[in-house]
Amino acid sequence: MPDGPFNRVYQLFAGNEPAEAVRLWRLELANQTRRAFSQGYQLVPDERKVTACHPPQVDRVLASLGLDLQYLGGERTIAADDTQLIASIAARLGLLMRMLGMSWTHLSARRSFGMKTTRHQLIKAEFADVNSQCSLLVSQWEMRTAAGDFQDAEEDHWQITLLTNRAEKLMGGHGYLLGATHTLSYLSMMFYSLYGKTTCHYAMPRRDSLGEVV
Repeated sequence: MPDGPFNRVYQLFAGNEPAEAVRLWRLELANQTRRAFSQGYQLVPDERKVTACHPPQVDRVLASLGLDLQYLGGERTIAADDTQLIASIAARLGLLMRMLGMSWTHLSARRSFGMKTTRHQLIKAEFADVNSQCSLLVSQWEMRTAAGDFQDAEEDHWQITLLTNRAEKLMGGHGYLLGATHTLSYLSMMFYSLYGKTTCHYAMPRRDSLGEVV
């Protein structure tokens, strides 16, 4: 995979625990657009010590990942060079690949109808389809980043959300345990909410109650 900010963030979130990925992401990316990642509400590693003056954070999901949502003061600045948008897509795709790996490991240890669950054709087909669509989006965004073309980014965010939902379902009820796939899905949507919305640059498509573009 070629070097570049998109690929670096993707690799961080696909290959590291979320807290470590966020730490490295902020360390490396904040140096490029310091103001954009140092003001307003930001995802940061949870380094607070629980005391009478500093009670445990309210967000148990982020806490289970070793993360915190903190207000760092001032108004959040939108990066003029779309760094935040690139980072949000890359992080969400990295988390999606991590979810697939987690689900495969979980199902590999289970059996259904007398055989390993991962050997069932429907299960293998679902993994293969989600994985191939994720890989396609990664390739497309490598080219988008090189060309500076970020039109219809909201559609790609929507596609990532749908793929993330499918990856969640592979874990069944086990995915809703803290630290499992639903937790990563929650973090993925947090990235979208904080850094991925493109309304300041591009028009968002309108959708009906079923999610169809209108």
